[in-house]
Parts: sequence; C-alpha cells; structure tokens
Amino acid sequence: MIRRYLCAALLAAAAPAAAAPSFTLQDGVRLSSAVVHAVTPMSGGFRMYFSTAAHYGVFSASSTDGLAWTVEPDLRLSTGAGAYNFDAGSITALGVYTDDSLAGGPWRAYYVGVSTNGHALLSAFSADGLTWDPDPDFAVSFPAAARLYDVKPYFAGADKVQLYYVRDGGPPHDASARRVYLARSSDGGDTFAGETLALETTGAWRVAVSTLTSGTVRLYAAAPAVDGSTVARVLAADSPTGLSFPSAPVLVFSTAAARNEIEAFDVARSTDGFRWRLYFTSRLDQAATSYAYSALTASPEVRSVSPAAVFDNDAAVPFTVTGEIFDPALAVFTFTGPAALTINSVVRVSDMELTVNATPTGAPLGKYTATAVNPDGRQGALADALTVDYRPGYVGLTDNLFRPLSGGRARVDVTIFTPGVVRADVYTINGGLVKKLYDAPAGAGTTTFFWNGSTDGGNTAASGLYLLHVTGPKLKETTKVVLLK
Repeated sequence: MIRRYLCAALLAAAAPAAAAPSFTLQDGVRLSSAVVHAVTPMSGGFRMYFSTAAHYGVFSASSTDGLAWTVEPDLRLSTGAGAYNFDAGSITALGVYTDDSLAGGPWRAYYVGVSTNGHALLSAFSADGLTWDPDPDFAVSFPAAARLYDVKPYFAGADKVQLYYVRDGGPPHDASARRVYLARSSDGGDTFAGETLALETTGAWRVAVSTLTSGTVRLYAAAPAVDGSTVARVLAADSPTGLSFPSAPVLVFSTAAARNEIEAFDVARSTDGFRWRLYFTSRLDQAATSYAYSALTASPEVRSVSPAAVFDNDAAVPFTVTGEIFDPALAVFTFTGPAALTINSVVRVSDMELTVNATPTGAPLGKYTATAVNPDGRQGALADALTVDYRPGYVGLTDNLFRPLSGGRARVDVTIFTPGVVRADVYTINGGLVKKLYDAPAGAGTTTFFWNGSTDGGNTAASGLYLLHVTGPKLKETTKVVLLK
C-alpha cells in the first residue's frame, strides 16, 4: 500500500531570534569515510548510523563516550534488489526514533531512497538497533517530483510522531528552494499528513531535532554560508511544541573554507547529561576523504534572571536563572556591576535552571551582569540581567478630614528611600493653587509636615474637597483632603 500526503505549505511568522548555545569543534576525527546520518542513545553509550561515500547502505558504530567509535560488523540497511524497486539505489539520509519511555527500543527509522525512479521516503523497524526490517507498506512520494534531502523523526508522546524533512519544489531543483517541512502522525508513525513549512531557512540541506530538559523542541538546519557558496552553517530554532518555529534561527556552528562543506549531521546529548554534541561529516581542509567530526556545546548560557529588578534595601532574594549547559557541579555564579552582590547559595535545578540566593542590601544602584562558571572554567554571561534600584516613595495622610477652626490639621508623612527634594502643594479640585505646603531637600526616611487649612494669603480656606499633590524621588502622588469649618 502506498501512503501519500498532500502539500499545503504554511510560512512561519517572523519574530525575534531566541538564543541557543554554540558548538565548539573538538579535536580529532570520530570516523573516517563516514557520512553521519543519526546518533542515538543505547544501553551503555551511543550508536551512530552512517554511510560510506557511495551511500548504497547504512552501517553502524558504537561508542561509550561519544568520542571513540567502533564500527560494528554487517550492514544495517540497504535499498538493494527487491526493495521498493530501488535496485542499485542509494540511501542518502536517515533518521531514527524510539518511544522515550522505552530506552531499550524498539526503534523506527525513516530514510531517503534515491534511484532512477526518483526520491522516496521509506521506513524500517528494529528491536535491537542492529537488525532492521523494511516496512513494505510504507512509502511517501512528493509532489512535482520534488527531491528529498534529509529526514529526522521526533516522538511527541501518545503515538504522535513529528517528521521533519528537507525537500525542494521539484525541477529544476534549485538549491535556494530547499526548505524544512513538517508532517505529523497520530498512529505511531505509520501515516503522515498536514505538511507545513516548519522553518524558513533558504537553501536548507540537512536537519536534526532534539528535546531540551524543559520540553522545548530544538530544530537544527544545515544551511549555506552567508555568501551562498557552500553549506557551512548550522542554525537552530526553538519551539514549545515543535509544531511551529516562529523565531528566526540563530547560528550555532560554522565551518570556514569552501571545501569544509557540511555533508551531513546529527545532534545528540553528551554523556555528561548537560551538554550537546554535534556530529557532522566534512573534509575540514583534508584533500579528499570526508570524515566524521564532532563539536560540543562547551560554555554555559545565561538567558534570563527573575526577578529582573530588586531594591537596595531588600534582604536576601531568591532568583530563578534560566539558560543551558549548567554543570551539576557549577563552580561560580556572580552578579557584578557597580559592585558585586553577595551570593548566599547556588542550587542547580537542572541543566537549564538555577536557583541563586543573593543579597542586594546596600548595593550601589545600577545594572548588573549575571555570570555562570562551570568547573572547567568556561563561563556564560548576560549583561544587564539585574537592576538594583531604590524603592518608590509613598505618602501617609492622617486626619484628611479636619476642622481648622477647632484646631484640627492634616498630618502628612512622606517616606522616600534616597535623598532628594520633597514638594507638597494643596489645590482645589479645579486645579487652583491653595497652599505651597512644603518644598525642601529631605533625607532618606520619613519627613512629616502639616496643613492647618491656611492659604498662601494667610486666610483659612473654604470648606470643601482639596487635592494634596506630593512629589519626590520616585514619588508622585495625589491624595484627597476634606476641610470643614
């Protein structure tokens, strides 16, 4: 049975870009002559699925640390004779997923088969990640003879699978027409429908997807260099559901020279549980053979601090700090600016959240930078993450209904938290000035004065409703006063 779906592309809305940690190239080669398709966790480490330069079959390698890889014997997948009429065809891309609650599998793979018959999306199952059985009932064709360049599945829970893939719009197969699309399944990945444009990235070549600790879905896309010459950049965008990525993707990795083109890549959680590793195939200035390399999200990222403003007379304040790449043994966290706030404790909630208790009492006013430092000395900072300010002033009014002819008067208590000029005036409800009550410098604290009902002319004001207007440092308040003769 051939299962197909129709295309109805929807453009993602433009929005400000979100931050994502960048990858730093690691020393050494992970595998020689290997085109990386997928890297998945397994018991005791990881498994990498890769092709050789001819792309006729998919092989695998295993690793306990994500750095040293051992090629496993035998072929994992092939589009050889009898398989979908893709005789002598190539497997040019592959993605693997498993239900997150089933750490030991089973696994399902989606892969791109290419032959003289065109491009098709195929599928296979495996109970152990080594022996794969093609699904003869699964095949997806694309409209207008579009070419398919990469595919990565994402398990969204409850038999829901989201399939991200890169395709063009058909002949003439212009590279600039390649985009990252999304199709959805509610039956465990057996059928897909509802194609949408997931990421607006011109000239996309490859794609990868990961789930952050917060549940955020991060989509990666390999894209051309800024000058459009070669695929030399990896971009990333986040989504709470993975169904739409409204923020513009940000650069997280790049190569430089023209022959450093990224042929294929995937992203996997590193063995330490708080960083991510990018595996990619490139020549990286080698003369000919393509190699599999890796890059690591090495430095922590500080993304937000809440609350973002405190007062200089606050006692100890618990701050929630969000970001990424927070080591379980996070060494140092600081708030620095006009001075350094006292840090009482740092608790790592997860690789994406910290609880920091700090004391701003007596701290100089101004903007402070938040910095997290991992034990290896790598650090990430967020400038102007915190503002230390003084509290707003306030007015206390006693006896705001009084009889001046009987000796009554209104008491005004003005409290400010930094020295400055305090001014108080009494107005009629129509805005006419009645009395300049107070106008003088005042220190931090409470200043008290009275209105006995007199006007600036020395007379007693008429009975009625009046407005007391008080200004001072971070203070602007109007209060009603009733005078009865």
